[in-house]
Amino acid sequence: MNLQVRLRSLPREAVEEGHFELREGPVPNLAAGEVLIRNHFLSLDPYMRKRLADAVAGRVPFGPGDLMMGRTVGEVIESRDARFRPGEHVLGWGGWQQYSAEPAAKLEKVVDAGGMPLSVHLGVLGRPGITAWLGVVHVAAVRHGECFVVSSAAGAVGSLAGQMARHLGARVVGIAGGRAKCDAVTGELGFHGCVDYKSAGFEQALRDATPKGVEVCFENVGAAVLDATLGRMNENGRVAVCGLLGQYHSGAPYAFRNFPRVLDRALRVTGFRIDGNTDLHERARADLRAWLEGGVFRSWETVSQGLEAAPAAFVSMLEGRGRGKTLVRLA
Repeated sequence: MNLQVRLRSLPREAVEEGHFELREGPVPNLAAGEVLIRNHFLSLDPYMRKRLADAVAGRVPFGPGDLMMGRTVGEVIESRDARFRPGEHVLGWGGWQQYSAEPAAKLEKVVDAGGMPLSVHLGVLGRPGITAWLGVVHVAAVRHGECFVVSSAAGAVGSLAGQMARHLGARVVGIAGGRAKCDAVTGELGFHGCVDYKSAGFEQALRDATPKGVEVCFENVGAAVLDATLGRMNENGRVAVCGLLGQYHSGAPYAFRNFPRVLDRALRVTGFRIDGNTDLHERARADLRAWLEGGVFRSWETVSQGLEAAPAAFVSMLEGRGRGKTLVRLA
Protein backbone atom coordinates (compact mmCIF):
# COMPACT_ATOMS: atom_id res chain seq x y z
CA MET A 1 0.00 0.00 0.00
CA ASN A 2 1.01 3.59 -0.64
CA LEU A 3 0.47 5.92 2.31
CA GLN A 4 -0.34 9.51 1.29
CA VAL A 5 -1.23 12.87 2.85
CA ARG A 6 -3.93 14.79 1.01
CA LEU A 7 -5.60 18.13 1.59
CA ARG A 8 -8.83 17.86 3.59
CA SER A 9 -9.73 21.56 3.45
CA LEU A 10 -8.12 24.85 2.50
CA PRO A 11 -6.91 27.00 5.42
CA ARG A 12 -8.57 30.41 5.52
CA GLU A 13 -6.33 31.54 8.36
CA ALA A 14 -3.57 29.64 10.20
CA VAL A 15 -2.68 26.18 8.90
CA GLU A 16 -3.66 23.34 11.26
CA GLU A 17 -3.11 19.58 11.24
CA GLY A 18 -6.83 19.11 10.63
CA HIS A 19 -6.48 20.61 7.15
CA PHE A 20 -4.80 17.35 6.06
CA GLU A 21 -5.80 13.69 6.00
CA LEU A 22 -3.90 10.40 5.76
CA ARG A 23 -5.01 7.96 3.04
CA GLU A 24 -3.91 4.58 1.75
CA GLY A 25 -3.86 3.69 -1.92
CA PRO A 26 -2.16 1.23 -4.25
CA VAL A 27 1.46 1.59 -5.30
CA PRO A 28 1.21 3.31 -8.72
CA ASN A 29 1.63 1.41 -11.97
CA LEU A 30 4.17 2.72 -14.44
CA ALA A 31 3.53 4.15 -17.88
CA ALA A 32 6.25 4.27 -20.54
CA GLY A 33 8.96 6.74 -19.60
CA GLU A 34 8.12 6.70 -15.90
CA VAL A 35 10.09 5.62 -12.83
CA LEU A 36 8.74 4.13 -9.60
CA ILE A 37 10.44 5.61 -6.53
CA ARG A 38 10.32 4.69 -2.88
CA ASN A 39 10.73 8.08 -1.25
CA HIS A 40 13.17 8.24 1.67
CA PHE A 41 12.89 11.93 2.63
CA LEU A 42 10.24 14.59 2.06
CA SER A 43 11.14 18.28 2.14
CA LEU A 44 8.73 20.71 3.85
CA ASP A 45 9.09 24.32 2.68
CA PRO A 46 7.51 27.78 3.07
CA TYR A 47 6.42 27.90 -0.59
CA MET A 48 3.79 25.27 0.30
CA ARG A 49 2.08 27.88 2.48
CA LYS A 50 1.99 30.28 -0.45
CA ARG A 51 0.50 27.56 -2.65
CA LEU A 52 -2.30 27.09 -0.12
CA ALA A 53 -2.89 30.85 0.05
CA ASP A 54 -2.96 31.05 -3.76
CA ALA A 55 -5.51 28.22 -3.84
CA VAL A 56 -7.76 30.06 -1.37
CA ALA A 57 -7.56 33.14 -3.62
CA GLY A 58 -8.37 31.05 -6.72
CA ARG A 59 -4.99 31.70 -8.35
CA VAL A 60 -4.06 28.00 -8.65
CA PRO A 61 -6.20 24.87 -9.15
CA PHE A 62 -5.60 23.08 -5.84
CA GLY A 63 -8.20 21.88 -3.37
CA PRO A 64 -9.59 19.20 -1.05
CA GLY A 65 -8.61 15.68 -2.01
CA ASP A 66 -5.44 16.74 -3.83
CA LEU A 67 -2.07 15.28 -2.89
CA MET A 68 0.22 17.74 -1.12
CA MET A 69 3.15 18.72 -3.32
CA GLY A 70 6.79 18.42 -2.26
CA ARG A 71 10.39 17.71 -3.21
CA THR A 72 11.58 14.19 -2.38
CA VAL A 73 14.69 12.05 -2.55
CA GLY A 74 14.41 8.29 -2.82
CA GLU A 75 15.39 4.99 -4.42
CA VAL A 76 14.40 3.71 -7.84
CA ILE A 77 12.33 0.52 -7.46
CA GLU A 78 11.32 0.03 -11.09
CA SER A 79 12.05 1.93 -14.28
CA ARG A 80 10.55 2.18 -17.74
CA ASP A 81 13.27 4.53 -18.92
CA ALA A 82 16.81 3.43 -19.80
CA ARG A 83 18.37 6.40 -17.98
CA PHE A 84 17.43 5.06 -14.53
CA ARG A 85 18.01 1.68 -12.94
CA PRO A 86 16.69 0.07 -9.74
CA GLY A 87 18.83 0.92 -6.71
CA GLU A 88 19.83 4.38 -7.92
CA HIS A 89 18.91 7.43 -5.83
CA VAL A 90 17.02 10.30 -7.41
CA LEU A 91 15.54 13.70 -6.64
CA GLY A 92 11.96 14.18 -7.71
CA TRP A 93 8.64 15.81 -6.91
CA GLY A 94 7.00 12.80 -5.30
CA GLY A 95 4.85 14.80 -2.90
CA TRP A 96 3.60 13.69 0.49
CA GLN A 97 3.57 9.94 -0.19
CA GLN A 98 5.73 6.86 0.25
CA TYR A 99 5.81 5.79 -3.42
CA SER A 100 5.62 7.96 -6.53
CA ALA A 101 5.59 7.31 -10.26
CA GLU A 102 7.33 10.20 -11.98
CA PRO A 103 8.34 11.06 -15.55
CA ALA A 104 12.03 10.29 -16.00
CA ALA A 105 12.54 13.68 -17.68
CA LYS A 106 11.75 15.44 -14.38
CA LEU A 107 14.14 13.39 -12.20
CA GLU A 108 17.73 14.13 -11.20
CA LYS A 109 20.25 11.47 -10.28
CA VAL A 110 21.86 11.96 -6.90
CA VAL A 111 25.64 12.21 -6.88
CA ASP A 112 27.22 10.82 -3.71
CA ALA A 113 28.08 13.58 -1.25
CA GLY A 114 31.13 12.05 0.37
CA GLY A 115 29.25 9.65 2.61
CA MET A 116 26.88 12.33 3.89
CA PRO A 117 23.21 11.42 4.45
CA LEU A 118 20.79 11.38 1.54
CA SER A 119 18.89 14.27 3.12
CA VAL A 120 21.72 16.69 2.26
CA HIS A 121 20.38 16.73 -1.33
CA LEU A 122 17.21 18.40 -0.04
CA GLY A 123 19.18 20.91 2.02
CA VAL A 124 22.67 22.30 1.44
CA LEU A 125 23.03 20.66 -2.00
CA GLY A 126 19.36 21.09 -2.86
CA ARG A 127 16.94 23.93 -3.43
CA PRO A 128 17.61 25.74 -0.12
CA GLY A 129 21.35 25.80 -0.80
CA ILE A 130 20.93 26.88 -4.41
CA THR A 131 18.43 29.57 -3.38
CA ALA A 132 20.81 30.93 -0.74
CA TRP A 133 23.68 30.93 -3.28
CA LEU A 134 21.59 32.79 -5.86
CA GLY A 135 20.69 35.51 -3.37
CA VAL A 136 24.15 35.94 -1.88
CA VAL A 137 26.42 35.43 -4.90
CA HIS A 138 24.31 36.28 -7.95
CA VAL A 139 21.65 38.79 -6.88
CA ALA A 140 23.33 40.70 -4.04
CA ALA A 141 26.96 40.01 -5.04
CA VAL A 142 28.08 40.28 -1.42
CA ARG A 143 31.50 41.87 -0.92
CA HIS A 144 34.09 41.73 1.85
CA GLY A 145 33.45 44.17 4.68
CA GLU A 146 29.76 44.78 3.94
CA CYS A 147 27.01 44.45 6.54
CA PHE A 148 24.65 41.63 5.55
CA VAL A 149 21.29 41.18 7.32
CA VAL A 150 19.29 37.99 6.80
CA SER A 151 15.80 37.29 8.17
CA SER A 152 14.62 33.82 9.19
CA ALA A 153 18.28 33.32 10.06
CA ALA A 154 17.68 29.92 11.67
CA GLY A 155 15.68 28.62 8.69
CA ALA A 156 16.77 26.37 5.85
CA VAL A 157 17.73 29.18 3.45
CA GLY A 158 18.61 31.94 5.92
CA SER A 159 21.05 29.84 7.93
CA LEU A 160 22.96 28.94 4.76
CA ALA A 161 22.83 32.45 3.27
CA GLY A 162 24.34 33.92 6.44
CA GLN A 163 27.15 31.36 6.49
CA MET A 164 27.93 32.04 2.82
CA ALA A 165 28.06 35.79 3.38
CA ARG A 166 30.33 35.30 6.40
CA HIS A 167 32.60 33.08 4.28
CA LEU A 168 32.77 35.88 1.68
CA GLY A 169 33.93 38.34 4.34
CA ALA A 170 30.72 40.16 5.24
CA ARG A 171 29.66 41.15 8.74
CA VAL A 172 26.54 39.02 9.20
CA VAL A 173 23.55 39.92 11.39
CA GLY A 174 20.64 37.51 11.58
CA ILE A 175 17.01 38.11 12.50
CA ALA A 176 15.29 35.16 14.19
CA GLY A 177 12.40 34.40 16.53
CA GLY A 178 13.43 33.91 20.14
CA ARG A 179 16.57 34.24 22.21
CA ALA A 180 17.45 30.54 21.89
CA LYS A 181 17.53 30.73 18.10
CA CYS A 182 19.60 33.90 18.14
CA ASP A 183 22.11 32.32 20.52
CA ALA A 184 22.38 29.27 18.24
CA VAL A 185 22.84 31.43 15.13
CA THR A 186 25.76 33.30 16.69
CA GLY A 187 27.21 30.44 18.76
CA GLU A 188 26.93 27.58 16.27
CA LEU A 189 26.82 29.25 12.84
CA GLY A 190 29.26 32.08 13.55
CA PHE A 191 27.03 35.06 12.72
CA HIS A 192 28.41 38.30 14.14
CA GLY A 193 25.07 39.20 15.70
CA CYS A 194 21.41 38.19 15.80
CA VAL A 195 18.27 40.13 16.74
CA ASP A 196 15.06 38.64 18.12
CA TYR A 197 12.15 40.05 16.10
CA LYS A 198 9.72 38.92 18.81
CA SER A 199 11.30 41.19 21.42
CA ALA A 200 9.68 44.48 22.40
CA GLY A 201 12.81 46.44 21.48
CA PHE A 202 13.39 44.76 18.11
CA GLU A 203 13.95 47.88 16.00
CA GLN A 204 16.32 49.44 18.53
CA ALA A 205 18.20 46.15 18.83
CA LEU A 206 18.56 46.05 15.04
CA ARG A 207 19.94 49.60 15.06
CA ASP A 208 22.42 48.62 17.78
CA ALA A 209 23.50 45.52 15.80
CA THR A 210 24.06 47.55 12.59
CA PRO A 211 25.72 50.77 13.83
CA LYS A 212 27.14 51.61 10.38
CA GLY A 213 23.99 50.65 8.48
CA VAL A 214 23.35 47.77 6.09
CA GLU A 215 24.58 47.12 2.56
CA VAL A 216 22.69 43.89 1.86
CA CYS A 217 19.32 42.58 3.07
CA PHE A 218 18.46 38.95 2.30
CA GLU A 219 14.73 38.84 2.93
CA ASN A 220 12.68 35.72 3.74
CA VAL A 221 9.88 37.13 5.91
CA GLY A 222 8.63 40.52 4.72
CA ALA A 223 6.16 42.79 6.56
CA ALA A 224 7.50 44.40 9.78
CA VAL A 225 10.83 42.54 9.62
CA LEU A 226 11.63 43.85 6.15
CA ASP A 227 10.33 47.30 7.10
CA ALA A 228 12.77 47.53 9.99
CA THR A 229 15.72 46.50 7.80
CA LEU A 230 14.77 49.01 5.08
CA GLY A 231 15.18 51.67 7.74
CA ARG A 232 18.84 50.63 8.18
CA MET A 233 19.86 50.43 4.51
CA ASN A 234 22.80 52.50 3.26
CA GLU A 235 23.16 54.33 -0.04
CA ASN A 236 23.03 51.95 -3.05
CA GLY A 237 22.14 49.01 -0.82
CA ARG A 238 20.75 45.79 -2.26
CA VAL A 239 17.66 43.92 -1.10
CA ALA A 240 17.37 40.31 -2.32
CA VAL A 241 13.76 39.22 -1.79
CA CYS A 242 13.66 35.44 -1.46
CA GLY A 243 10.38 34.94 0.43
CA LEU A 244 7.60 36.71 2.29
CA LEU A 245 6.50 34.05 4.76
CA GLY A 246 5.17 36.58 7.26
CA GLN A 247 2.70 37.76 4.64
CA TYR A 248 1.75 34.31 3.28
CA HIS A 249 0.86 33.21 6.80
CA SER A 250 -1.30 36.18 7.78
CA GLY A 251 -2.79 37.00 4.40
CA ALA A 252 -3.13 40.63 5.54
CA PRO A 253 -1.65 43.59 3.62
CA TYR A 254 1.17 45.53 5.27
CA ALA A 255 1.77 49.29 5.02
CA PHE A 256 5.53 49.94 4.90
CA ARG A 257 6.77 52.96 6.86
CA ASN A 258 10.32 52.82 5.51
CA PHE A 259 9.58 52.22 1.83
CA PRO A 260 10.72 55.78 0.93
CA ARG A 261 14.27 54.55 1.68
CA VAL A 262 14.12 52.71 -1.67
CA LEU A 263 14.13 56.10 -3.38
CA ASP A 264 16.08 58.15 -0.84
CA ARG A 265 18.98 55.68 -0.70
CA ALA A 266 18.76 54.48 -4.32
CA LEU A 267 18.22 50.90 -3.18
CA ARG A 268 18.10 48.00 -5.61
CA VAL A 269 15.26 45.64 -4.66
CA THR A 270 15.31 42.34 -6.56
CA GLY A 271 12.89 39.48 -6.19
CA PHE A 272 14.25 36.15 -7.36
CA ARG A 273 13.10 32.55 -7.68
CA ILE A 274 15.18 29.42 -7.96
CA ASP A 275 13.34 28.24 -11.09
CA GLY A 276 14.10 31.49 -12.88
CA ASN A 277 17.87 30.93 -12.76
CA THR A 278 18.33 27.31 -13.85
CA ASP A 279 21.39 28.18 -15.93
CA LEU A 280 23.27 28.93 -12.68
CA HIS A 281 22.34 25.77 -10.77
CA GLU A 282 25.40 23.75 -11.74
CA ARG A 283 27.75 26.55 -10.76
CA ALA A 284 25.89 26.90 -7.47
CA ARG A 285 26.09 23.16 -6.75
CA ALA A 286 29.82 23.14 -7.45
CA ASP A 287 30.42 25.94 -4.93
CA LEU A 288 28.06 24.39 -2.39
CA ARG A 289 29.71 20.98 -2.61
CA ALA A 290 33.20 22.49 -2.25
CA TRP A 291 32.12 24.61 0.72
CA LEU A 292 30.32 21.69 2.35
CA GLU A 293 33.28 19.35 1.97
CA GLY A 294 35.61 22.12 3.11
CA GLY A 295 33.74 22.65 6.36
CA VAL A 296 32.39 26.12 5.53
CA PHE A 297 28.82 25.14 6.43
CA ARG A 298 27.14 23.76 9.46
CA SER A 299 23.96 22.14 8.18
CA TRP A 300 20.95 22.10 10.50
CA GLU A 301 18.09 19.63 10.01
CA THR A 302 14.81 19.16 11.86
CA VAL A 303 13.67 15.62 11.00
CA SER A 304 10.32 14.00 11.84
CA GLN A 305 9.77 10.25 11.53
CA GLY A 306 7.08 8.77 9.30
CA LEU A 307 4.66 10.28 6.81
CA GLU A 308 2.01 10.45 9.54
CA ALA A 309 4.11 13.19 11.17
CA ALA A 310 4.16 15.44 8.06
CA PRO A 311 1.14 17.67 8.94
CA ALA A 312 2.41 18.39 12.45
CA ALA A 313 5.94 19.00 11.14
CA PHE A 314 4.60 21.43 8.52
CA VAL A 315 2.63 23.41 11.10
CA SER A 316 5.66 23.45 13.40
CA MET A 317 7.86 24.83 10.60
CA LEU A 318 5.35 27.59 9.81
CA GLU A 319 5.26 28.55 13.49
CA GLY A 320 9.06 28.76 13.58
CA ARG A 321 9.64 25.89 15.98
CA GLY A 322 12.37 24.14 13.97
CA ARG A 323 15.92 24.94 12.91
CA GLY A 324 17.39 24.61 9.45
CA LYS A 325 15.90 22.24 6.90
CA THR A 326 12.57 20.64 7.85
CA LEU A 327 12.32 17.05 6.64
CA VAL A 328 10.21 13.95 7.10
CA ARG A 329 11.99 10.58 6.99
CA LEU A 330 9.74 8.20 5.07
CA ALA A 331 11.92 5.08 4.87
